[in-house]
Amino acid sequence: MAISVNSVFEVQTGGNDTNGGGFVTGAAGTDYSLVASKRTATGSNDSTTDAVAVGTGVITSVTAAFTSAIVGNIISLSGGTGTLAQGWYQVTVFTSASSITVDRNVAAGTGITMNIGGALASPGMAGGVGLVSGNIIYIKAGTYTIASATINIATGCFSTSLGFIQLEGYQTTRGDLGTAPLLQASGISTFTVITQTGNDAITINLNVDGAALTSSRAFNIRSLGIKLTAQNCTNGGFAVSSEGILQNCIGTGCSTVAVFVGFTTINCIAYDNTITGFSYTGTKISAIRCIADSNSGAASDGFSTGSTDVSLANCISYNNGRDGIRVIDESVVILNCINEANVGFGINVNSRTTTLLTNNASFNNTAGAVGNATGKGILNLNAVAGSSSFFTNAAGQDFSLNNTAGAGAAARAAGFPGVLAIGGTGFLDIGALQHADPASSGGGARLAGIGGLASAG
Repeated sequence: MAISVNSVFEVQTGGNDTNGGGFVTGAAGTDYSLVASKRTATGSNDSTTDAVAVGTGVITSVTAAFTSAIVGNIISLSGGTGTLAQGWYQVTVFTSASSITVDRNVAAGTGITMNIGGALASPGMAGGVGLVSGNIIYIKAGTYTIASATINIATGCFSTSLGFIQLEGYQTTRGDLGTAPLLQASGISTFTVITQTGNDAITINLNVDGAALTSSRAFNIRSLGIKLTAQNCTNGGFAVSSEGILQNCIGTGCSTVAVFVGFTTINCIAYDNTITGFSYTGTKISAIRCIADSNSGAASDGFSTGSTDVSLANCISYNNGRDGIRVIDESVVILNCINEANVGFGINVNSRTTTLLTNNASFNNTAGAVGNATGKGILNLNAVAGSSSFFTNAAGQDFSLNNTAGAGAAARAAGFPGVLAIGGTGFLDIGALQHADPASSGGGARLAGIGGLASAG
């Protein structure tokens, strides 16, 4: 057997990587993993060093004082006369004050250390507890030092290829998506802090700092990442397979390798990096309402599309070291995007053909609004040329549209699709942030925007 698919693990800065660290959702017992410390001298279900195993799933102890409340808890067993390697076991049956049964056989030994309750101390160890598909790991806000490039050990990196694993940070209450825990790399090289490559795995609300260490990467994700931050990485902030999706993610302070590589991004931001912000290397992927801001370097683009069948919608590229959007392959669609103050072109169709540009806006790009190396294969419809900045305060990272004539006002309600052939008219703004209409008689704003990105008009 193995621990239950319904097991939930807890990581806290005050925890210990020898603690039990988990509980099975729906079990009849009491979850002892929600606090940092293991149970000691409480009078019931106490951690002890006198546990006995006989080669089956039965565990006995003279001093633990078991009660039925222990059922469902994950306990840590290690050491003793049989030098048992540390392992985590689910309590499945309460028999008596001196006897319980766990989910699988335990090698025979006496004097085994049995830790009951308490959170784990490091995300890396959470990857080493014997996870099964469907498990959830919660990490409470705080700073966690990642001091080893080895995976799934204390202070190490987290890695799993299991499907349906949810790894989620929280501030005070599980699921609150408040202040994210900070995973801070220290003194290591050639590593990825979080690897989640299983089908349908979810990674939520984490902040990873690669500390500018050699070949440092924050995330390698196959499926879904939400509200993640990668900073100071030298081997890419995010590497995601082409079927992966990132939403509301941020990359900053990164170098050497593009911050976002190879996947669909929604409401993501790459700013103040010394490398390209977004590099789309897979096929059939999209960028929706993403912002590339002030990514410096002579070869640093806001967005780079190095593969076919890529679409960019309502994105912003501002003050990047080369082109706002650089098209390197064919079958690319760019619509409702704003490119401003980039050193190169706003949009540079640099290589192959078949690029559709629809309702894009441009201002103050040094090389011009659109560059086309081949001189053919590009269709540019309904372009908007600004006479001044489109934004409220781009230097302060406020990319809402101002209401200046010939600038932000020209991008308001000017986006695709506009008038539909079958009737009706859309009034979508160009750019990532939609201006707010006056409140309706019902009392609410008519435009709320995706992902909370609505802005005051």
